[in-house]
Amino acid sequence: MRSSGLATAALLALGSLGATAHAAEPAPLDCLGPVQHESPAPGSAEWKQRDADNMACARQRIDDFAQQPASLFTPGKTPALDAYRNPASHADKRFRYTEASTPSASGKPIAVEIYRPCAAGTCTGMPAGLKTFEPPYPAVVIVHGGYSSKRLHRSAAQVLAEAGYMTIALETTAPMGAHGPDAQSVVDWVLATPSTPLAGGAFPHGKELDARMVGIAGHSQGGSTASLIGQTDKRIGAIVAWDNLTALKTGWVDKIGMDPPADVAIRTPALGIGADYYFKVLPTAEAPEPAKTNTQGGRGRGAEPHPKDLGYQELKGAGVDTMLVVLRAGTHLDFSLFGGPASRYGESAINYYTLAWFDRYLKGAHDPALAADAFRRLTAQTFDDSADRHNISQGLYDKAAAEDSVMKGNRPYLVGGTPVRDRLSFYFKSRCAITKPGSTVRVGSEDMRAAGCR
Repeated sequence: MRSSGLATAALLALGSLGATAHAAEPAPLDCLGPVQHESPAPGSAEWKQRDADNMACARQRIDDFAQQPASLFTPGKTPALDAYRNPASHADKRFRYTEASTPSASGKPIAVEIYRPCAAGTCTGMPAGLKTFEPPYPAVVIVHGGYSSKRLHRSAAQVLAEAGYMTIALETTAPMGAHGPDAQSVVDWVLATPSTPLAGGAFPHGKELDARMVGIAGHSQGGSTASLIGQTDKRIGAIVAWDNLTALKTGWVDKIGMDPPADVAIRTPALGIGADYYFKVLPTAEAPEPAKTNTQGGRGRGAEPHPKDLGYQELKGAGVDTMLVVLRAGTHLDFSLFGGPASRYGESAINYYTLAWFDRYLKGAHDPALAADAFRRLTAQTFDDSADRHNISQGLYDKAAAEDSVMKGNRPYLVGGTPVRDRLSFYFKSRCAITKPGSTVRVGSEDMRAAGCR
């Protein structure tokens, strides 16, 4: 009896040691699901582990670029671009594509890429999940950042076109300092009437444009440009600023070739989407909010901890609908996919909120049913597949279409069916203050990750 009891005790002890050893093994990296440690104390082992995991998730997209088939690259173009977004691979199948140019305020040509929805009889072999749209179309002008390119925003431009928007992505005439005048020149060109075209000639698709519904989106300096022109040009009905929404009345520091007028009125609904990191993925040793420093003025972005919500707070204070979504493990390059550090799921989340915002405040201004559906998406606690169906980066929404020789074998990074809170930063708060369609009821939250938007 005693011998048997000692043996049993020994086995139990070994089992306990085994369990302890097993429990000590690090959990596999999960960048899509819930974080491993929800509320660790700054400086603790759990904090450091969560921070290390977040940094690893913010670098995953680097590996993806090495897997892209060389056959997809455009000869002579930078190989770090997302080759799956090459317009030549999808023109007249997922969207219609043209290139054009118009003079800027300085007289230099501004090159643009124009994406239009497929209309009945215009595209062949359209993938399942996509549909045609008949003109006239709402339009979105897209402005890239400093020292950047229109080609880096093909994901958003193509997603919007597939969802029924005409998108016009411009290339500024100078790497810095020309974003404002050049973007305004393109807006004026797009909206010029056929009887009074600008000096560079008429916008080639003016007859397909619904001038009642024009929005603007931009990244980095383009985000500041969108924040400004979207408020000063009364023809603009909605703004999306990718890293990030910029305050106009306080702390303006961006050099885009124009400044906010002293009497600027805040009137246009605006969405800001930010990220955990800037260009470099660096350790976070302590909670970055509230920020101790701010060298970025009203831009809400930068390498060091600082306020990300200045633009949001300015719009909210003016009683104008606004949101700020900060991406978990996202970087400044999640919005432009240039081959540097970026997360795998940021692109889908960015496109989800960008599309929902324009559906709510552009198309939705004339389509109550769509406005209601877009409001549902903006306030949802679980993502649907409204953006996933447009995702062709590293894979396809339609698994059957993966037999396509261009896309075969690549894995899609999708967010449909996953909780919204798992895509939001746990370092920076995401916020919302938006009005329910058809009413004056405003829903809001200063911490969407904790409480949703309700």
